[in-house]
Amino acid sequence: NDKLPVFGIVRRFAHQKGFHLLQGALQPALNNMQMQFVVLGNGDPGTETFFRQLAAQFPGRVGAHIGFNVELSHLIEAGSDFFLMPSLYEPCGLNQIYSLKYGTLPIVRACGGLEDTVVNYDERTGAGTGFKFIQPDSHALYNTIGWAISTWYDRPHHIAQLRQQAMARHRH
Repeated sequence: NDKLPVFGIVRRFAHQKGFHLLQGALQPALNNMQMQFVVLGNGDPGTETFFRQLAAQFPGRVGAHIGFNVELSHLIEAGSDFFLMPSLYEPCGLNQIYSLKYGTLPIVRACGGLEDTVVNYDERTGAGTGFKFIQPDSHALYNTIGWAISTWYDRPHHIAQLRQQAMARHRH
């Protein structure tokens, strides 16, 4: 549905990547917010099951592809409005760089390379390249998803500005 923002994630399902934070935040976000979600990845069997069940619970709003496909990973990264990276630690991170190049705004936990490469959105000026949260918990992620969604609906001019800034910063 092109009237709802799409949140995407392309990751290996590992504890380091913060999937337990997503498991606590996504279902309430889908219940309470006007959004869509798509995931591509594999790894931890419990996480694979969670995403399969989420797709069954929210048909038409959640897409889950368990496995890996390079072409699909780029389509998700480029076609989403927001890219989720709730990592517990991330020494460098490349996905946020790809998403910035595509103008897909990253939602990241402020740690390591994610802290260094994503500039947090300033609601007053529209400056920034994405949305950050600090606490490694589901509530903080849920609130940041909500912040991104409210920006999408209430300040679309800021979404356009953030996309331009993200793509300009990572042109090369």
